[in-house]
Amino acid sequence: MERPSSGGLGQPKLRKGLWSPEEDEKLYNHIIRHGVGCWSSVPRLAGLHRCGKSCRLRWLNYLRPNLRRGSFSQQEEDHIIALHQILGNS
Repeated sequence: MERPSSGGLGQPKLRKGLWSPEEDEKLYNHIIRHGVGCWSSVPRLAGLHRCGKSCRLRWLNYLRPNLRRGSFSQQEEDHIIALHQILGNS
């Protein structure tokens, strides 16, 4: 029994690979205006040719405003080391 192909007639082909700045802007603006919700409907509503999972990962890992980048502070590093000494690797 064969599975139907995902690129059937009437379905736009999903884009793969690197995100363009225009796609980032569309996703960012959509989430800022409407908030997060049903990720499977976000690509259609935002005008993107991506899957919902791709949009969710892009938002969580690159675009969300409260995302912190860079090194740990000395206090954070000390806390991690102290917890590791208590809990170990597992």
